[in-house]
Amino acid sequence: MDERENLIPRIRIRKRSVSIQDVADRAAVSIATVSRAVNKPHLVAAETATRVQHAIEELGYRPNRFAQGLMTQRSGLLGMALPDLRGEFDFEILRSADAEARRLGYQILVSALPPHGSPSSASALAGAFGLVEGVALMALESDNRVPPQLSDLRLPIVGVGVSFDGATDVLLVNHASGARAATIHLLSTTMPENCFYLGGPPHLVDSRERADAFSACLSAAGSPPRPDQVICNECSMAWGEHWANEVLPSRRDRTTAVLAATDQIAYGVVRTAQGLGMSIPEQVRIVGCDGSSLASIIRPTLSTVRVPRDELGRLAIRTLVARIEEPETPPLRVVLDTDLTVRESSALIA
Repeated sequence: MDERENLIPRIRIRKRSVSIQDVADRAAVSIATVSRAVNKPHLVAAETATRVQHAIEELGYRPNRFAQGLMTQRSGLLGMALPDLRGEFDFEILRSADAEARRLGYQILVSALPPHGSPSSASALAGAFGLVEGVALMALESDNRVPPQLSDLRLPIVGVGVSFDGATDVLLVNHASGARAATIHLLSTTMPENCFYLGGPPHLVDSRERADAFSACLSAAGSPPRPDQVICNECSMAWGEHWANEVLPSRRDRTTAVLAATDQIAYGVVRTAQGLGMSIPEQVRIVGCDGSSLASIIRPTLSTVRVPRDELGRLAIRTLVARIEEPETPPLRVVLDTDLTVRESSALIA
């Protein structure tokens, strides 16, 4: 043997890859049935899908997505773009979206939505989504337009949260319904002039809709809100703490009710009120928004307006897949309501 051959690493002879035909033979079904069971399990009878899955596990079959895409011109990938990728709100939406995508035989590619008017970021977004079959775009600001680099891909697009100009289907959240219920709840034991709304940035759809609902309820009660009763700033605990430190010390002699645009803002008010020695809900009644896990963890537990995040993520994927598979169906517009969960922070005083 040539000594130079000793310098070459030993090459392990690879076993023949398990093919889709092997799976079909083991499960006693056709190749087409295996393909449907792998890619669109909801189209296959439960017993057949189970038999195929057992064959796949026994044989160690791994579908070659790239090869499948070349043959079918389908990647099995869906894009999701969110305004940011932090916090419980985004995580819950992504978790339910991912579960629904896998149930329907798809995978999700996630990216951050570029800031409005950011061409370089929009180009990167379009590049990232070059392989997907459709995109769910979620936003918090109104008057959003689909980035031109993305619309040029001519993909099915579902707008989530706002009515995107360029999206075929739209899923919206009725933030006003929950805010209205929360305001009426607070007014049941608190005079309108002692109720306050602490919002996030005014350009955010949810914060603005909640502010409008709050103001309308006070006006209907015969007391249009003063400028100091509706204040928008930022979605943070620090903002709630700052407002409470500025306002609550002078209001110890009367009950104060607060509707906060997020649970984080509400928690800032709770912490500060407790630090000032004010009782909740006797002196300060507080309701947050979003329905985060924080609301049930803190003490006293926090009343909150629940946003249906699980349903939003699930419907976004289901709507997008329906548009991909039935492109000629009429455009869809769905509005999901928000609802109030009453807990200790605003419970009616006996």
